[in-house]
Amino acid sequence: MPCDCCHTPLAEPLVHAETLHKLQWKHLKDYAEDALTTWGDVGIFKHFLPRIFDLLLNSGERWSGVPDPAIVFGKLSYGEWRSWPREEQLAIEKTLQSVWEAIRSNPPIEGGYIDVETWLCSISQCENDLSPYLHKWLEDERLSASWALSSLILGSTIAYTGTDHSMPPCEEDEDQDARVAKIQAWFNLPQRGAFWENCNTQYSQLQDWVRSPASIEKLRRAEISCVNGEMKREFAIARQCIREAQSTKWEPVYRNRLFQTAYWVSPTNRLY
Repeated sequence: MPCDCCHTPLAEPLVHAETLHKLQWKHLKDYAEDALTTWGDVGIFKHFLPRIFDLLLNSGERWSGVPDPAIVFGKLSYGEWRSWPREEQLAIEKTLQSVWEAIRSNPPIEGGYIDVETWLCSISQCENDLSPYLHKWLEDERLSASWALSSLILGSTIAYTGTDHSMPPCEEDEDQDARVAKIQAWFNLPQRGAFWENCNTQYSQLQDWVRSPASIEKLRRAEISCVNGEMKREFAIARQCIREAQSTKWEPVYRNRLFQTAYWVSPTNRLY
């Protein structure tokens, strides 16, 4: 049963309104977001998990009725999935690997449900080590895998941020104007997504990998092999962003430059 303080009496009947394979997000969204914390135990979670995965991984595009994947994947760690029977663990592992294969196989869609950082962050919620995923990425010579890399660099703050995102402390004798200026300056810095908060190790792994000579070389190879001029430009600019990230400040030019790739259907504001 859901927590009475967090849900109405109609919440529980909603998840039983249809047979399991017919349940939609209108039935399961609240449960998927609150499972284990304020609603039900691991046994109930395992019952609904296959359908939740089915809906989550086949939504096609992001929309308001879909819970954030990082929330759903985070339930696995909360439910200590590494203590589950081995066959259940293997099923989870296969799902995560399939997600990662799909990301590397499809061109990123700006504003869509295939978003490289979102899914890597989601995987990090239940995997303590991203190195196997990054190793597969490096070895994947398909152009789609390089697109995933350039979109991560150009569409996120990964190259510019660290693991420390705490607001700067204010001194007791600091005047109000100085305090406001300090806070405003902090807000103007690149900020990583909130769901990375408990995944510092994975974030550092991803950031080190993105900044590595191997990733730069991967983009260079993609630039050489690609026949589309606009895509060549994207790969070149992604490499430039990596090279400049650790030696230049975060400037508005990186946030406001209008950039359009060959596969995004409309111009989008990207980092470069």
